[in-house]
Amino acid sequence: MLEVLTNPNKFFETRKKGRENLKIPVFIVLISGIIGGISAFLSSSIMMEAMAKTLPPEAQGFMSFMPISTAIGAVIFSFIIWLIVAAVFFGISCIFKGEGNFKRTLEFVGYGYIPTIIGGLISLVLVYNFITTVQIPAITTTDPTKIKEVIAPLMKSPMMMLSSAVGMLFMLWSANIWVFGLKHARNLSTKNALITVAIPVAAYILYSVYRMLGW
Repeated sequence: MLEVLTNPNKFFETRKKGRENLKIPVFIVLISGIIGGISAFLSSSIMMEAMAKTLPPEAQGFMSFMPISTAIGAVIFSFIIWLIVAAVFFGISCIFKGEGNFKRTLEFVGYGYIPTIIGGLISLVLVYNFITTVQIPAITTTDPTKIKEVIAPLMKSPMMMLSSAVGMLFMLWSANIWVFGLKHARNLSTKNALITVAIPVAAYILYSVYRMLGW
């Protein structure tokens, strides 16, 4: 399994000779989703704590389930994103007359999520350190615009900026794996596989930078 991180070209070349199998990719995406879910749980919990005095009593009971539902949603969303990413790669590769079925593409894209597990763990530590060391100001309004004004400085704190940067860095590692995964899943040249992966990944990173700086 480590070969997919150190020599993805050889890993996928060998894996391609076997039948499609989604068991391991599903497990990889699940672990990535769980880590993201824990981060979402921590972030939601601290947000609910900040808004505790603002919400009416009847709303507090309902909103207490928000951290758990957010965590579950993050896990589910990770699988949806996996499908979308594979579909986008599959679609772009059609421009280069790629060959190979979608299941193989989905499988190989799943292996590319391994770096997000590593990056997710680092980000989780940073998020946990942030919420346990930074004083979160009480939110005394339910106006979304004013809530954003309170949260914006927090999102631009060095710890949170570093967390975002870590996520983008490990995304580039995933992109490197996806290049070789698409090369073998869709029978593309390395150049065409690189273009297939670079377009959506570049768009994602630009959007992430925009959000990070635009808070």
